[in-house]
Amino acid sequence: MAKNLEKMHEDTFRRKAASTWAFREEFLDTDRLRCLSYGNLVLRRQAHLFLTHGVILASVLLGIFWIVSANWRTIGSLFGLLDRDDHPMVQCYEVVTSVTQLPPPPPLDIPEPTPVTPTAAPPAPNVGKIKQVSKEEAPVEQTVATQQELKQVINKGTGSGSGSANEDVPMFVPCEKMPGFLDQKKPLYPEMARIAGITGKVFVAVLIGEDGRPIKAKVMKRVPADCDVFDACAIKSVMESRYYPGIQNGSAIKVWFTVPIRFQLD
Repeated sequence: MAKNLEKMHEDTFRRKAASTWAFREEFLDTDRLRCLSYGNLVLRRQAHLFLTHGVILASVLLGIFWIVSANWRTIGSLFGLLDRDDHPMVQCYEVVTSVTQLPPPPPLDIPEPTPVTPTAAPPAPNVGKIKQVSKEEAPVEQTVATQQELKQVINKGTGSGSGSANEDVPMFVPCEKMPGFLDQKKPLYPEMARIAGITGKVFVAVLIGEDGRPIKAKVMKRVPADCDVFDACAIKSVMESRYYPGIQNGSAIKVWFTVPIRFQLD
């Protein structure tokens, strides 16, 4: 009877132990139930113990390091590791809240200006005395030219009337109505330039007489500038054309007329 009761108590204790969890390791303590002192559970228990010891030791060392670093000068002065003269001097600053608190500015070392000596006044110009002249010595009175006189001067300067056809005429002459074409002669394209495929533009100035006939012509500009293969054809074209003369003050005048001629292949 006593053996049966003891066996029942052991079974009850084992069931209670099997149904409870270990508070420290938080896993089922089956190695004690099986009376084992080795295996995975023993290794886990030892690992948890070592990990807990490591965390506690690291926390303690970190706290000690932080306290020592924060109070290093105080600890050093207590143990004589640092002299008290090594402490940095505390500098005090004065806070200025108003302009009136500022001291006056330092004086500026400005050199004294050199005195300016007045210069003597320039002498008055010697204009002389007013002299009375006679009528013979006085200049002739000048008057403005009339329209008729201006017309005669213009006609004389442009070579109207009996002037020669080859006299020089300025390039820019006042002209109310410029000359124009009555019958324009088209220029011939040079055969050499046509074969070579050369194109260009020539500006020819032609002198138109009072009767509308061309007197002479000259090349003023070429495009391109070094291409003179079209000069002869352009001059021949403007000299063979017919024009009406330029008009100034109702009369025909001799004037230069610029003609642009383009040479372009079809």
